[in-house]
Amino acid sequence: MKSRRGGRARAAAVLVVATIGLSACTTDPGTPTATDGVVEVISAEDRQQVEPFTGQLLDGGRFDSTALAGKVVVYNVWGSWCAPCRTEAPVLKRVSEETQDLGVRFVGINVRDNDDAARAFEDSYGIEYPSITTDTSSDAVLAFGPALPPSAVPSTLVVDAHGRLAARIVGPTDYSTLSTIVTETAAESDVGQ
Repeated sequence: MKSRRGGRARAAAVLVVATIGLSACTTDPGTPTATDGVVEVISAEDRQQVEPFTGQLLDGGRFDSTALAGKVVVYNVWGSWCAPCRTEAPVLKRVSEETQDLGVRFVGINVRDNDDAARAFEDSYGIEYPSITTDTSSDAVLAFGPALPPSAVPSTLVVDAHGRLAARIVGPTDYSTLSTIVTETAAESDVGQ
């Protein structure tokens, strides 16, 4: 039997949580806006499976998360109406391009938006990875369970090659944080974790 103290120490060592002073978007003026973002990296032995999900893509195609089995996948929850989403869009584009040869795939989850505005946003920032439409994004959001607060826009979730949640960033991300998390998660696949 493990001691509680040892379990707490292990849990503290397993999760790296950093609070960063960033703001997230909400669409309800009565809802408080988060002033702090969270970066959480989860150790391989404590990761939980992400439920499979499907959705309609902004380009008219269909998305099925099971088609990306064996790949590291970065899911970004965004909306064209969200100022921090505009700030982080070039970061996501850059990291998606830099990690494509590592087998990493990026998928947007567009929320509380209309398809025309979302497509215009993607065109404006040169986003080439697919995004799930607002109309079908609820299954994607629910697949992450409590790891993804419903009003946390933007949020970025990194899923390892085994389909488990490896990291989450609630609030806008920066290049250094996202690039490090994604490349380290991709490197795990090379060593068979």
